Amino acid sequence: MKTKTKTKTKTKTAFPVVIEKNGYTVVLHSPSKATVSGGRLPEAVNVSHLLGEGDANPKTKKNKVPTMGLSLFPYNGIGFGNVCAFAKNCVVSCLAHQGQGPVPSVMGARVAKTVLWYLAREWFLRRLNHELATFRGKYGRRRTVGVRLNMFSDIPWEDYGVIDNHPGITFYDYTKNPRRVGDVRPNYWVTFSYDGTNEAEAVRHLREGKNVSVVFYLETDEAVCGKAAHRQPLPATWNGFEVIDGGATDWRPSDPWGVVIGLRLLARTYESREAGISSGFAQKIDTRLPILS
Repeated sequence: MKTKTKTKTKTKTAFPVVIEKNGYTVVLHSPSKATVSGGRLPEAVNVSHLLGEGDANPKTKKNKVPTMGLSLFPYNGIGFGNVCAFAKNCVVSCLAHQGQGPVPSVMGARVAKTVLWYLAREWFLRRLNHELATFRGKYGRRRTVGVRLNMFSDIPWEDYGVIDNHPGITFYDYTKNPRRVGDVRPNYWVTFSYDGTNEAEAVRHLREGKNVSVVFYLETDEAVCGKAAHRQPLPATWNGFEVIDGGATDWRPSDPWGVVIGLRLLARTYESREAGISSGFAQKIDTRLPILS
């Protein structure tokens, strides 16, 4: 006599769900809407989407490929957790604090999303996968679309199934994790970031045909800050490897292999510029050598 096997049925989440932890209160209203309050948030923040349009970001706006990005609050800035496990000297000059980063509404949105990542992980991943599928569906199958999930973080998204779930999307990121560099997945290209403390690893990756980003600065009588920082030149080589202009576009998947992605030290204030230089994060341009631009 055959015995019937019981099949597990998925239980639907009964909304709203309230989570209180680490000084924050999270209310999940539905699969697409949440509210985060408390902690380092001066007021409650409503979250209805995780991804941001590429045109809204000065970095991804230069891409000729439709691009979206996920902006979390970097490092351990929400008071617990750490979305940048390998961060060192880059913390003082993080781009998250440049441009629109310090604007309270922008910071609040990034903090809220990061809190959701830690306190409502299942909700976060479901919402993220839904938004990625929707984004892919907006364009024809033959149209390349890109997503940068670590705008200001360094999370191994391949460990959470996100990359494999969306083979029709080209993902790309920067990382300081030496174990996830290059073609992490067929549709995920990751560039290693040099920060002044990991030169041996950077050179090894370059010799292996992978790419490394390096931040450079021009020493002048007056510190170059704000818009003027974008006009700094770049060296033609670094440690004997070719340098390409990483500011021309943020679209890293099309870069040649085994090259240095040259980035300019961008700082809003003299203090943040000096911090990036004194920490060793930014490399001085030797104007006696060939200049790229």
